[in-house]
Amino acid sequence: MYKQYWGKDRMTLTFNQRLSELRNQLSSVRNLNKNHTAGDMKFFIFDYDPKDEIIVRQEIRKLVNANSEIVNFDLYEMMIEVILENGYFETIKSMESQYDKSLLLQEVFQPLLALEQSNNTILNTFSHSVEDDGNHIILITGVGKSFPIIRSHTILNNLQSIFKNNPVVMVYPGKFSAKKGHLKLFDRLDDDNYYRAFPIIDRGEE
Repeated sequence: MYKQYWGKDRMTLTFNQRLSELRNQLSSVRNLNKNHTAGDMKFFIFDYDPKDEIIVRQEIRKLVNANSEIVNFDLYEMMIEVILENGYFETIKSMESQYDKSLLLQEVFQPLLALEQSNNTILNTFSHSVEDDGNHIILITGVGKSFPIIRSHTILNNLQSIFKNNPVVMVYPGKFSAKKGHLKLFDRLDDDNYYRAFPIIDRGEE
């Protein structure tokens, strides 16, 4: 098992080594809980180079199939489900060719998903799908596919009140700076800050 270092002496692992360690940590809740969070919330981020997206997706699929403790929430699939349930899918498809994306985001997606509100369909899906008993790993995927409609820091902030016992792991295509609490999606887009998560396996600071 590769040791996780938070301090200056942490080791830098290759991508394959990081995947190997991810397999180990997500093999059980017990293994994941070995990470010391100094009494803080058990929120973790696995960040990776976006060019490795396909490999990471394949690996995540294997991990989910291998461990029944993992409950996978794909943000993109959750978003599409909300749109379908509200009967807006075809309407939005036709609007995409006629209206600016920023206008659609502000006038359609934000009111529909209501992610800034404490009571919304996306968050209710999280809370109603799994008991917060400390016996499950909450795995969040689909971050890149759902951007900019769903922002990762918004989801993490809102999940703090839902999961106090189950560890949460977000799979993030980009860079997470633990020192700065900064998220950079696709290694180039500023995705705001989130200070309460830890890198599950360090990718190394810039």
